[in-house]
Amino acid sequence: MKPALLSLGLGCLLATGCDTTEAKSPDDETSSSESEPVLPGLTLLGNQGFYSVSIEEMATADDGLNMPRDLAFDPEVDGLLWVVNMRDDSVVHLFNAGTTEQSIDKVIDPYAVHFMDNVSSIDFGQPGTFGTCQESRNTYNGTAPPNYFMGPSLWPSDLDLFGTSNPEAVEYLSNLYGYPVDLGSHLDMLHESPLCMGIAWEYDNVYWVVDGYHGAVVRYDFVEDHGIGYDDPSDGIIDMHIEGELAYESGVPAHLEIAPGTRWLYVADPLNARVLRLDMDSGTKGSRLPVNEPGTTYHAWDDTTWEVFLDGAVAGFDMVSGLEFVGDTLIVSDNTSGEIIAFDPDGTEVDRISTGLGPGAIMGMAVRSDTELWFTDAVEDKVYRLTPDR
Repeated sequence: MKPALLSLGLGCLLATGCDTTEAKSPDDETSSSESEPVLPGLTLLGNQGFYSVSIEEMATADDGLNMPRDLAFDPEVDGLLWVVNMRDDSVVHLFNAGTTEQSIDKVIDPYAVHFMDNVSSIDFGQPGTFGTCQESRNTYNGTAPPNYFMGPSLWPSDLDLFGTSNPEAVEYLSNLYGYPVDLGSHLDMLHESPLCMGIAWEYDNVYWVVDGYHGAVVRYDFVEDHGIGYDDPSDGIIDMHIEGELAYESGVPAHLEIAPGTRWLYVADPLNARVLRLDMDSGTKGSRLPVNEPGTTYHAWDDTTWEVFLDGAVAGFDMVSGLEFVGDTLIVSDNTSGEIIAFDPDGTEVDRISTGLGPGAIMGMAVRSDTELWFTDAVEDKVYRLTPDR
C-alpha cells in the first residue's frame, strides 16, 4: 500500500508555553544562525510545538497486520521493517518502508505455534539473526494445557531461510522421535521465561528480556545456536535479575533498551507505571535454579544495581510500553493515553506529543533516525510513521 497521511500539525497540542508567533522556520531564507532561537524539546516530536509533525498510516490489516505489538528495522537490509503480530504468530515485512516503492509480505513460520506463539517483541542481534519474546504459557494456540515451557527464540534474518523448513532437520528429528517433526526455521530457544514481554540484544547471542511470569529481568545467552530447525538448547546460560520487582500486565509488552554508549539497561514496567534502569555489570552469581531444559544453566543474580528512572505519577504517564533512544534521549510510549514522551538523561521531560490513539493501541516503537519514528497500533491493526514537518 502507499503511505496515507493521517494527521498534520500536532506540534502545539501538548506543548508547554508554546508560542509559534516568535518561532522561525529553519527553512526561512531570511533567518540566520545568529537570530534564530534555540528551540526547546526534541525535533522528532515537534520541538515543543515550534514545528508541526506528520503521522502517516503505513500499513493496515489489509496488509496482514493482526495485533502488531513490536517492530524493528533490519540493520543489514536498507528500508526493511519487520513487524510482529501477536494474534496469528506472524511477521509482516515492509520493503522500502515509507517510500513510493514500499511493498509488503507476510510470513508465518511452520512452527510459530510454539517458537513465536503470542509474540510480544523483536530485536535484531548479531549479523544474520534476530530474537523474539513470546507472551505465552505454551498451549500451542489453545490445543494443549499450558506447560510454561517458553522463553525467547533466536531466528535467522535471511529472508530465504526465515519461515521455511529445513529438510535435513526434519528428516533427522523425525527419525529420532519416530514421528514427523518440523520445527521450522528457528535457530534456538531457551525455556525459563513464560510470558516474555520484551527483548533487547546486547552482543553475540546475548539478549535481555522482561519475564512477566517471574516479574524479573533475565539475561539469556544462547551461546551457539543449534542450526535451523534442530533441537538442542543445552548450552544456554540464563541469569535472573531483580525477581519480583516488575509487575505483569496481560497484553501490554514491557519493552527494554540499552542506552547507547552505556551499560545501563532501561526497562518498561507498565503496571507499576515506571521505567527502571539496571546496571548490567552489577551483582554476583547466586543460587542455581531448576531448569526446564536439561543442560542449560540458570542462576539467580544477587545485588544487582537498579533504580526507578521514571515514576509515571511524576513524569506524567500511566502505562509505559515502548522504549527507544534518540541519541541519549529516551522516548517512551504510554499505552493508556497514546502519548509519546521524550526524557533527557537526568529524567527531565523534553517533549511530548499525542498520537490520537486510544487506550491499548500504542506499544512498540522503532526509531529510524532522529527525525523518523515508527510505532504500532494493536487495536486497529496499523503501523504509523511520525516525522516532523520542516
